[in-house]
Formats: sequence, structure tokens, C-alpha cells
Amino acid sequence: MNGNKGKEKPERNIYCVSDLNLYVKSLLMNEDEIQDVWVKGEISNFKHYKGKHMYFVLKDDKSEINSAMFRSHNKKLDFEPEEGMEVLCRGDVGLYVPRGQYQLVIKEMMVGGIGKLYLAYEQLKKRLSEEGLFSEEHKKELPFLPRKVGIVTSEEGAGLRDMIKILKQRYENIDIVIAPALVQGKMAADSIVASIKLLDKKNLDVIIIGRGGGSIEDLWSFNEEKVARAVYKAKTPIVSAVGHETDFLISDFVADKRAPTPTGAAELVVPKKSELEQILKQQERRSVTAMRNIVRECRERLDNLKGRPVFRDPKILLEDGYQRLDDNQNKLNLNVKRYMEDHRQILKSQRERLTALGPLQTMERGYSIVMDKNGEVVTSVEDVQKEELIDINVKDGDIEAETKEVKRCQKDLKM
Repeated sequence: MNGNKGKEKPERNIYCVSDLNLYVKSLLMNEDEIQDVWVKGEISNFKHYKGKHMYFVLKDDKSEINSAMFRSHNKKLDFEPEEGMEVLCRGDVGLYVPRGQYQLVIKEMMVGGIGKLYLAYEQLKKRLSEEGLFSEEHKKELPFLPRKVGIVTSEEGAGLRDMIKILKQRYENIDIVIAPALVQGKMAADSIVASIKLLDKKNLDVIIIGRGGGSIEDLWSFNEEKVARAVYKAKTPIVSAVGHETDFLISDFVADKRAPTPTGAAELVVPKKSELEQILKQQERRSVTAMRNIVRECRERLDNLKGRPVFRDPKILLEDGYQRLDDNQNKLNLNVKRYMEDHRQILKSQRERLTALGPLQTMERGYSIVMDKNGEVVTSVEDVQKEELIDINVKDGDIEAETKEVKRCQKDLKM
């Protein structure tokens, strides 16, 4: 006891009941593992209040959970849940605060075995979509007018006969290659894959895979992953045509195009020959009309040109040309004259500068130029000898002289 003296007890949160339930509910709602879960079980204590909200217990042989399905979701059901019915449900785990009751709030419900198939369908669809098998960027364009069409279906089914009939009616020259396949049962998926691979090697323009309508179990082979990947890997464009217009299979999402029915696939793949002929006739009429319009417009333009003065009297073009030539000649003469005058003034100025700096002007100021007997200018006493003849040039003539004596000395020039 003495050892605990001085230690304070930690403070504890005290909840009211509703706050505690709200807190537990928030914990459940934030737990991803129990949100949007699939749960299968048997319906018990079913109640449907005034045709709106449904309340029941979902149980198996070992446990049970209270469940609710509100009107916003149960109005989409295409069946009425019943006591003892085996169902597959998708929903969120939560808590009903007023009663502190743990429950499953259901958003989607399906009956028994169908529910199992649908769950597998949804899971595969989500996984393949995340892998990019449904992406538009991987889908190939169908040819406008295929020459060879391959068909993967049961050779005994009515769908094959309908497709051949439609294809031949629309374009009798088309080449049809059939790869029979099982379209129902345990071996169907492998058979479909083998036929797709076989046709993909035959250099066809397009392949149709499909069958007529049936239950979800009957159509299930077209929901198999191996079929989806065979369709995705095929180099030939593939049209998926399975069941009725309301049926959507995994093969529909992977294929390059989906058709609502097998006959719809035949109509999608091959345009009707009579329609093509009608289109060609329309194009021909449009081309003829367009050509006539072009000819008419050209004729109108020609008539407008013919009405212009220059075409009525072509000499107008020559007269204008003569006048432009005279104008250009005058401009050229004026430019040459101005150019010559400018350069004449430049030459005159340079000549005056040279004259001012020349020897004659220097001699006018009283200077002279002394040259030796070889005519070389004497600039130093080293250039002449004693008693050597020299010429002295002054402004008005030459003076012949003979050196009496050569003296070397340093002189200051005074101006």
C-alpha cells in the first residue's frame, strides 16, 4: 500500500449508453473488411413492413445475424424473399444504436445457386477490369467490308443458321469460316478457346463468338476467365454475341465489339449490299452535283474576267507597262545623277586635302627640297658627301649647287 502512495489513478472516459453505441457504430463503419461484404445464409423471421423496409434474420447451421434491407434497395429485387429461402446478400456491417443491435444492412440480394454464380461473375469482372482487359485502348476497329468472317458457335444451334442467313443476305460474296464449339457444359470453355485460336491463325477479317439465349448457367462458359483471355489475346477483331440483348457476359466486355444477339452480330459485321449500292449511288449523285457546281463557278469567274477592261483591250496592259518603265527609267537616271554628284563632291574634297598636304604648298611657305645626283631626296647629312652636286628645288625652279662642307649637328626647329 505504501508503495502506491503519491500515484494518481488514470482518468477513465465515462460514456452514456447512446454515446457508447455511436462510438461502436463508427468503429464498425470504418472497418473496411466488414464493409461491402457478401454473406450467404437462410432467411428467418422475415417481415416486410407495409411494402417498404424488410427485416429478417440471416442464419446458417451455427449462427445468425439480424439483417435489414431498406426500401431504396429492396425495390430493385425481381423476387419476393420468403421464409427459409437460401440467399446471397451484399451489404455493410453496422449497429442499430437505439437497441445496441449488431446487424447487416443489405444492399443487394440474390437467390441461392444463382447468387453464387453472380458473385463469381462480379469478382472476375472486377479483377479483369483492374488488369485492363476491358480498356478501350486495346480494342480493335472492325473492317468496313470484311471478305472473310469466322464464327465460333455450336454447329447445331439456331444461332449459326441465323448468322449465315443474315451474312449471305447482306453480302452474298462473303466467305464464312465456321469453327464448331461446345457452348454449354463443363467442356464448353476449352472448346470455345480452341476454336478462337484456330480461327485467329486463318487470316480472317473478323470473328464472331456466341450462342442463342438461355439461363445464366447455360451461358456461363462465356463468363470463364480462359475464354476472356483468349478473346483478349486474339489478333483478329472479335465480336461477342451471346444470349439476348439484356444478357451481359464477360466475353462482351473483353471483345472489340458487343452485339445484342447473334443475328445482331451478323448485321453489325457486314453492311447490307443493297445499302452499299444505295450509298454509292448517293455519292455518285453528290459527285456529279459537286462537279457541276464547280464548272458553273468556273464559268462565272471566266465570264467576270472576260468582262474586265484588260481582256476587252489587252493594249491597256502594255500601256501601263510602258508608263511604269518610263517612271522607273526616270527614277534610275535621277538616282545615278545624285550618286555621281555625291561622289564628285567627295573626290573634290579629297583632292583639296591632298593638295594642302603636298610639297608645292610646303615650298610656297619658304621651304625647299634637296635632292642628290641620283634624284633621291636628301633627308640627312649621311645622304651627301663633301663637294657633291645637289639640286635644290624651290617653288619657282631648281638650283644646282655643290656641297662645300658637311657638318653633323643637333638643331632645334623654330617655327
